Amino acid sequence: MTLLQESPHRPTRRLRRVAGAVVATPPPKATIVLAVVAAVLLGLAVVAVRPPATPHCAQVGAPQHRDGTPLPASDPIAITVGSIDACSSLLPIGLDAERRIEVPSVHTPEQAGWYRLGPAPGALGPAVVVGHINGDGKDGVFAHLGGVERGEHVAISRHDGRTVFFTVADVVQAAKDEFPTRAVYGNTADSQLRLITCGGALDRGAHRYDDNVIVFATYDGWSPTRA
Repeated sequence: MTLLQESPHRPTRRLRRVAGAVVATPPPKATIVLAVVAAVLLGLAVVAVRPPATPHCAQVGAPQHRDGTPLPASDPIAITVGSIDACSSLLPIGLDAERRIEVPSVHTPEQAGWYRLGPAPGALGPAVVVGHINGDGKDGVFAHLGGVERGEHVAISRHDGRTVFFTVADVVQAAKDEFPTRAVYGNTADSQLRLITCGGALDRGAHRYDDNVIVFATYDGWSPTRA
């Protein structure tokens, strides 16, 4: 199944709330990173790369260091969304030759991907993680992402030995032809996280879902990663 079909349209009032408050718009001076704009114009491409072995996923909880100051960039290793029992290593993804954003193979729907051309989780800006809702007749890593509620937590372990923690601020469902590009990818004054998967009705003829489910989360702080 096609995971998502972003569009350069700005957020519209047709965004449907799944949980929480209305999505906050970016700061007035926020701009969209040019590489990200190019990525979303033409949809996505599947990454034909063997996913890494799944490491031990960090437990969600309160960080030891609750300073909200963004951290230096460090590649993420794994993600845990505790409320939906989602745990996956993070495959770095980028753009293909046609400048479409990549996603992990539909044949490994349990694998999540981190958009490596954008911010790292915990660093300044909106880090983006994508995952399938299903594939090959199996549930995907984000099969239940639409059930996440405001106030729930996400943990991401990083190569620098830190686990960074985020709190869900909002969950929205948006039509793919009205994808809220600026709200998702626009620059932010702090560290943010976006989780994206498919949602809405399945168009079996086109082999795609009509909508996207998008989780918006804010950075809480970090703890040393436990071995």
